Amino acid sequence: MPRAKRNSASARGALETYRRKRDFKRTPEPRGAARPGAAQLSFVVQKHDATRLHYDFRLEHRGVLKSWAVPKEPSYDPHDRRLAVRTEDHPLEYGSFEGEIPEGEYGAGSVVIWDRGTWSPLADVDRGLAGGKLDFELSGDRLVGRWTLVRMAARESNSRGGPRKPNGKENWLLIKRSDPEATRTRAAPKARTGKPRRPRRPRSAAAGPRPNDAPGARRAAPLADPRPQLATAVTAPPSGSGWLYEPKLDGYRLLCAIDGGRAALLTRRGNDWTDRFAAIAAAARELPCRSALLDGEAVVYDARGLTDFQRLQNSIVRGDPSIVLVAFDLLYLDGWDLRAAPLRERKALLERLLDGAPPAIRYSEHVEQDGAAFFREACRLGLEGIVAKRAGDPYAAGRSRSWLKVKCLERQELVIVGYTDPAGARSGFGALLLGARERAGAPLRYVGKVGTGFDERALRTLKARLEGLARRTSPVEPASAKGVGRRVHWVEPELVAEIAFSEWTGDGRLRQPVFHGLREDKPAAEVVLERPVPVAEAQDASDSPRAGAPRRAVARPPSKAKRAAAERDPPPGAARAVKLTHPDKVLFPDVGITKRELADYWEQVAPAALSYLERRPLTLFRCPNGVRGQCFFQKHVGVGVPSTVPRVSVRDDEEPYAYVEGLPSLLALVQIGALELHAWGSRAEHLDQPDIVVLDLDPDEKLAWSAVATAALELKQRLEALGLAAFLRLTGGKGLHVVVPTVPGPTWPAVKRFARALVDEMVRDAPKRFTASLAKDQRVGKIFIDYLRNDREATAIASYSPRARAGAPVALPIEWDELEPKARRAPRFGLRDVPKIVGRRKRDPWERFDAERRALV
Repeated sequence: MPRAKRNSASARGALETYRRKRDFKRTPEPRGAARPGAAQLSFVVQKHDATRLHYDFRLEHRGVLKSWAVPKEPSYDPHDRRLAVRTEDHPLEYGSFEGEIPEGEYGAGSVVIWDRGTWSPLADVDRGLAGGKLDFELSGDRLVGRWTLVRMAARESNSRGGPRKPNGKENWLLIKRSDPEATRTRAAPKARTGKPRRPRRPRSAAAGPRPNDAPGARRAAPLADPRPQLATAVTAPPSGSGWLYEPKLDGYRLLCAIDGGRAALLTRRGNDWTDRFAAIAAAARELPCRSALLDGEAVVYDARGLTDFQRLQNSIVRGDPSIVLVAFDLLYLDGWDLRAAPLRERKALLERLLDGAPPAIRYSEHVEQDGAAFFREACRLGLEGIVAKRAGDPYAAGRSRSWLKVKCLERQELVIVGYTDPAGARSGFGALLLGARERAGAPLRYVGKVGTGFDERALRTLKARLEGLARRTSPVEPASAKGVGRRVHWVEPELVAEIAFSEWTGDGRLRQPVFHGLREDKPAAEVVLERPVPVAEAQDASDSPRAGAPRRAVARPPSKAKRAAAERDPPPGAARAVKLTHPDKVLFPDVGITKRELADYWEQVAPAALSYLERRPLTLFRCPNGVRGQCFFQKHVGVGVPSTVPRVSVRDDEEPYAYVEGLPSLLALVQIGALELHAWGSRAEHLDQPDIVVLDLDPDEKLAWSAVATAALELKQRLEALGLAAFLRLTGGKGLHVVVPTVPGPTWPAVKRFARALVDEMVRDAPKRFTASLAKDQRVGKIFIDYLRNDREATAIASYSPRARAGAPVALPIEWDELEPKARRAPRFGLRDVPKIVGRRKRDPWERFDAERRALV
């Protein structure tokens, strides 16, 4: 029999047990068809919340998924032996299954994909399964490297003296092997405090990059849509210790992403420029890693060893291999997110990674002593300037005070608004007219013209681009363009030029400007004037709530007069029980909202918010340095959360959750930078008996708001037909929450089954409009009705909580008659708007929330 047919027949037989255990008229699980597998073998790990939560570990072999149930999450520590109970083979289609197995069916409960990828056996699989030891390598989003499954010896004998498998099951052990991906240490014996201690790990440069050695590194999938950290311009180098100093490079900022033998070069806005830097991409593919994310600058060096932006542009056009990537940071390496690690640790890993790298990628050296002397020498050599970086700080996307740049000469990105005709023998044009904005969204004003720095090729090619942007009227403020002259050609303000100059004149014009090239990596609408701030202001370490935290650049800080007025006439709650440290820290830079303003907000809305929020366990979304800094979700609270915040134990072997009880605990969460509060559907006194049902309407991006509003109204009608009340909440995003108050009693599985049944009914009635599937490809053009929030430890954004998004939108309860299906977009109300709305309302939209509680059964 041919091999493919033999495997197919074997698969059909292997699936008999799987099919016998299931009623496919009731369960959404795939029946499965026997078929040969693909060239690459797949694996999947599914988190299965059945009678007991466990992880189903499945390896593709001979057309089926060989399966084991693992009671605990797979561990990267080679010293951990995870029990893995062999179960029946599953069809290959099960590898993409997610959903709810109904009550009464085998394995009843929710199934979600925890990890998936490909696997490679390191020995014959059939012999391994028969002999009780299977060695293999995984390449998944979470699990990578070498692993082993080992069958445990039977401990009991049957009446005939032979080995017997307890309960008829084969017990195996899932073990991580010692390799670069393994956790290299385990917890030492417990100290008297009961807290595990970890021994210090010896470091060795010869050992190669060890991302898990870096403090703060955490296991994560490759970073999606990363944003680079930016430096704040200052007037002089910072003083004191703890700084690293690097030369400021004159090139294009790039993020180099490596994943599974492929490499991509991304601009600071996420544009893919791999084709422009093919030599760098080829060099990146040769680095000794499977996945990485490097931050650096693409440059070309001149004969003096200085970077030259105009040479770089010419080299890109010619495809010149002289372009190199000077890498100065490492954000991710082989399954480890390094952004929370100190800069010094990240650079040490980067240096080892680039040891022996191809010439197209270089490591950016630095010095640590006397930044002022380094700056003077950089200027003497003709460098653009230097960048000072705090050695102990994490990587924080956006502009921060952890990185400071000091320029030897004035240099600005300016918008080209026109040009003049050439004179004499010159071709192309005479000079470029330049404009600038003081801030984002402000009108352009004329700042001067530049006529030097062009070669013949630049004059010719730039003239052709300018002619295609011709317009009749000036794009700059008329008052600023006085004296420009009549014989000029205005253009649409779409091109950005890099201009060096000696100084600004008294009337706001450039003195001695020189053209250095076009900035293709930045849109003109985002270009604003960069005004260096005094280094003392940027260096102020008191802005950070903890040592090593990234220092954020201040957006519109209050003036001295305003601060003095605030001291004389303190804002609401200034004498509050919880003291705020650094109350002027800006948390939402785009609108200038500070920590003090967030605390004032909660004081104003607390009477309405607390009735819903109190005593519900919380998952916190914390941004200690604002929304542009490092943000993270926190379920379990420890010593870093003030004692003012009450705790509730959810599991005996885990740290407790926080909850709110009264205004002081709310303000204590503000103090630690908790911007979003995500609440359970139950309260501390009845954790396993939810008292609300939350149905989240999450539309496809392309759907109109009217579709979401209409769906909410339909859901309200269905709930009222069941004798239940429905309340409405804006989420601060594009969707809506329909919230049902219930009488505590039914447990989480029962409430979840009710929510699922209700959603399934809507999907059956209108399958083209609604879906209950988590899979992205099932949600195109539809509204995903998320019922999975009705589960133990699942959460939904709390009423009146701000969202950590642009404009500080709020999850706001509203009346049903405030819902406007004919509106063009989802209504959004910002943190500054909501207190006024609450003050104007004659009654709380959720005033009867508790009075409308009904029993589900």
